[in-house]
Amino acid sequence: MSYETDDLPGSWYHLRDPERARMLGSELAHECGSNEHPLAGQRVEAVARCEACDDVLFKLLDRQSWAIVHLTWRRETNPSWPSCDVMEDWSEVLEKLADRGH
Repeated sequence: MSYETDDLPGSWYHLRDPERARMLGSELAHECGSNEHPLAGQRVEAVARCEACDDVLFKLLDRQSWAIVHLTWRRETNPSWPSCDVMEDWSEVLEKLADRGH
């Protein structure tokens, strides 16, 4: 199963614009103001976004896992933000996206 060719559920769509994907990765790095955030310092690739809720799916390159992140569009100091769900494999990602109901 390949994340690049699989259909995404609901309002999710693949990010095909490399510049947009880079911008979202930079925004995630900016928002992780606390070193205690689970994604602080992680190398990421933004691969999909939800039209309904604006969440972003990132591939975590160093951990070979995935994270659904709700960006806040501001620098955070609380390690709970931006909120994220981390998944270990692509089938778990598809299940989580479908469970979100949009």
